[in-house]
Amino acid sequence: MEHDKEIQELKERLGRVENQLQNRSHSFSLSKFIIGFIVVFVLMLITIGVVQYIASS
Repeated sequence: MEHDKEIQELKERLGRVENQLQNRSHSFSLSKFIIGFIVVFVLMLITIGVVQYIASS
């Protein structure tokens, strides 16, 4: 009986840990998207600046 209770507690803890990992994974993917968007935006601004500099020469 005590062994079954321990197994049940371990299953509950495992479920909580899995939920925490899923939440972290979601927030991590969102932060990766935001960082990627900022990098692409900055590269686009640099490219536009270089093209304008070459065109004005």
